[in-house]
Amino acid sequence: MSRLEKGTKVPFMGLDKAPEHELAIALADALRAELGSRSVAKTVARWTGTSDRAVKKWLAGKAVPGGMHLVALMRHSDQVLAAVLKAAGRS
Repeated sequence: MSRLEKGTKVPFMGLDKAPEHELAIALADALRAELGSRSVAKTVARWTGTSDRAVKKWLAGKAVPGGMHLVALMRHSDQVLAAVLKAAGRS
């Protein structure tokens, strides 16, 4: 057995990101289902106090809202609340 070469990098993909990605997709679907397609980003940005850019990442399923933003979304959207409860196994 040989030792690892100095400077060899271990890929970061070793962590399981599937549950986070599934939650991101579920939240995006829930927001679209509840709000439709018109001005979804602006409405969600107003609810959470975040930028349109951050909201667009959430709607694309590329990112998950952080703690307080997620709470704000659950406060305004029954569909988001249901998606979070389902992801937590509490549906």
